[in-house]
Amino acid sequence: MIKAVFFDLDDTLYDQLLPFQLAVEHAKLNHVMTDRVMIEDIYKSIRRHSDRLWEHHVKGRMTLDQLRIERTTAAFADLGITVSEVEAKRLQQQYELEQSRLELRTGVDQLLEHLLSLGILIGVITNGPVEHQMNKIRALKLLTWVKDPFLYISDGIGKAKPDPSVFQYVQQQTMLEPDQMVYIGDAWHNDIAPSFQAGWTPIWLNARQQQPNPEDSHVKYLECQTIIELLPLLKRLKEAGAGCLL
Repeated sequence: MIKAVFFDLDDTLYDQLLPFQLAVEHAKLNHVMTDRVMIEDIYKSIRRHSDRLWEHHVKGRMTLDQLRIERTTAAFADLGITVSEVEAKRLQQQYELEQSRLELRTGVDQLLEHLLSLGILIGVITNGPVEHQMNKIRALKLLTWVKDPFLYISDGIGKAKPDPSVFQYVQQQTMLEPDQMVYIGDAWHNDIAPSFQAGWTPIWLNARQQQPNPEDSHVKYLECQTIIELLPLLKRLKEAGAGCLL
């Protein structure tokens, strides 16, 4: 039986595309857009480069500012668009401003209320600088449902996804068994594959209809595209026991 549900933060509990789109507009980068180039394409490319570069940042090979510039210039370059470092910095500054006005995905508050009513522990595991991620958590009012001991931010614990030891560390802190833990996230590489490797039950919130890594064919997971679809899956896991649907 599951006893804890942990969530990824970015693009899981809120739609990261909306603040990004507003940031592109307010940073006056609309001029680089064409009918062929969609905001979502650039956003997906930035997320891909961000995941790729994060390990370099964790190992001290690049600063966070360098990561943010490189992921942006590389993402636009993937689509045949040249963006200067100055423009990349301006976009990042505007993006951080938009992130101070975040809103939860539709249905998240009802889902968290229901999980609490079932006696399930709720937590968050996210990569990033502590204060930066905490600003988002406060903007989303997540502290209404998630208590501080169960907020795990990579820079605060000295471990970062996709290292499975992140999930092992959190499981040990909760004093629960791995098969009592569920992790919900949007990123295959950072969320689904490593949480499975740590013995958790992963649920892929695949709102952007991405494909799993072919090399991870052994990974078992549940999948949905909306928050609304999550509750029935969690209820079935709660009633029948963790892992039984995999």
